[in-house]
Amino acid sequence: MASPRKKNKVFRKWGKRVAYKAVPLFSAFGRIFIRSLWATMRVDYQGDERALAMLKSDMPFLLAFFHGRQFLMVRGMEGYRAAIMASISFLGEVQSKILKGFGYEVIRGSSSRGGARVLGEMIRLVRKGKIGALAVDGPRGPGHIVKPGIIFTARKLKIPIIPVTTSARPALLFRSAWDRYLLPLPFGRGVIFFGSPWEPGAAKQNSDVETDCEILAGMLEDLEARADAVLGKTSK
Repeated sequence: MASPRKKNKVFRKWGKRVAYKAVPLFSAFGRIFIRSLWATMRVDYQGDERALAMLKSDMPFLLAFFHGRQFLMVRGMEGYRAAIMASISFLGEVQSKILKGFGYEVIRGSSSRGGARVLGEMIRLVRKGKIGALAVDGPRGPGHIVKPGIIFTARKLKIPIIPVTTSARPALLFRSAWDRYLLPLPFGRGVIFFGSPWEPGAAKQNSDVETDCEILAGMLEDLEARADAVLGKTSK
């Protein structure tokens, strides 16, 4: 007779297979949900004029954002030649298919799983003309702490980083989640807010990677507060 431990292992393996078979259904629902919610909202693109101009150009750059503020960007960056990372997990599989449905180039992996390979693939895609979009405090936090991957990538390519965030009102803020996820509610207003282009490691700055991570984190936190202020709310 099989032991309870072996039975549990078999059950988990079976459940995982069933879940992965349902990925196309989950991802289709996700795309419908995102498009439907967006259709009820008024979403503006605001921020630094140079960043907004670069977004419409062929210039190479990286987009940096915090986890928790990316919902509006999924639909808002559709058609903007973006490449983005998705984790190697069940949720990452669903996320990957949702993003591909919006035209993104998806790289599977994270800073904790295949980090060097993932960044190498991001560099290759940016050199081919993609915009590299990175959630800089991933994959599991802590929130608002910038990991060095984006700094290494920008320095390697000698290209700027454009910080970006979003805000929405009304919205649900999941305060207990590590990323304090912001989910817009229907029939509200949203903003996708771009900061000034910034090139880490430029000769005139003479900064190290750790310092550049702190600089970028401060830029994103300031940008988040400014985006919230546009809608008459606070970031707290």
